[in-house]
Amino acid sequence: MDVERALDAVLASCPECPFWPQLPKRSFYEDMFVQALEGVPAIVVDGSRGSVYMDTRRTDGIERFYEEVYEGNADAFAISEAAAPGFYGLLERLPKAAGTIRFVKGQLTGPFTIGIGLKDESGKPVIYNDAYFDVIKKALRMKAAWMIKAIRGACPGKEVILFFDEPAMVSLGSAFVSISGSTVTSMMREVAGGLDAKIGVHCCGNTDWPVLLGAGLDIINYDAFNFMDTPFYFRRELSEFLARGGWVAPGIVPSSAEDLAGVNLSDLVRTWNTFGDHLRDAGAVLESEEISTTACGLGSLSEADASRALDLLRELPDAVKRPDKRDLYQGGE
Repeated sequence: MDVERALDAVLASCPECPFWPQLPKRSFYEDMFVQALEGVPAIVVDGSRGSVYMDTRRTDGIERFYEEVYEGNADAFAISEAAAPGFYGLLERLPKAAGTIRFVKGQLTGPFTIGIGLKDESGKPVIYNDAYFDVIKKALRMKAAWMIKAIRGACPGKEVILFFDEPAMVSLGSAFVSISGSTVTSMMREVAGGLDAKIGVHCCGNTDWPVLLGAGLDIINYDAFNFMDTPFYFRRELSEFLARGGWVAPGIVPSSAEDLAGVNLSDLVRTWNTFGDHLRDAGAVLESEEISTTACGLGSLSEADASRALDLLRELPDAVKRPDKRDLYQGGE
């Protein structure tokens, strides 16, 4: 609920790769859809009802929107401080923290998740409306470009990672989603291709991994705690992704209260080592620049559980390298 305390936790737990915290419990305007869609034509946000939808009967602002897109005016697509105070707070803190930073990470809701989750005025997912979904895709690309530019301005000389969060990818291929994998691959290339950052996608469940492995991305981030083996079923596609220089960032630390209560640091080291074995079998050469994450966002947890997850994440790299430190965290302590 507190932006400054959240930033303290981020910088303490992830000093080499800080990210900006989203706090949806603090305000409806920090909802992952609202943040990503702020200022987009035809988007209707009703804070009193906690709803957001796209009214395809509205055309006001669309002509100017496309003018800004074609002019490449990223500043016109800024997310406001009211909707993303954690982002602006991180920008303020980055200069003082620069000495330990190797990467700075930003994130936006991905196009598939918004396309499936955002409804029009009749309740139909906007992904099935080509004209208005084109507005969504272009808006996301421009907001990503703005975010990358803002991070580079606050922390020059450091690499930027930009994730598109795609929780809805778990529904791809189900009877409820009539969108082909090739369409999603093309969608991701359209939104993310050529952005000036390392581009990643986060999916917190199982999905059709070749769709993302073939989308020209730099990083695949997944819930390795619960779905360790799933990307490795697709050996050929994964090996090709790795050969192109792609990274797989495993979500080693669980993000549910139940799972957190049942693990200690030694358990997570074993999970990390299992992941490394799988990755080597797929042809990866493990390097010093390996990224581990929580399995998913921590926004649904209590503050105590979220803090414990971040503590485990902070301790994991040192515990992997130093076996004598693996028992620092016993389950529940």
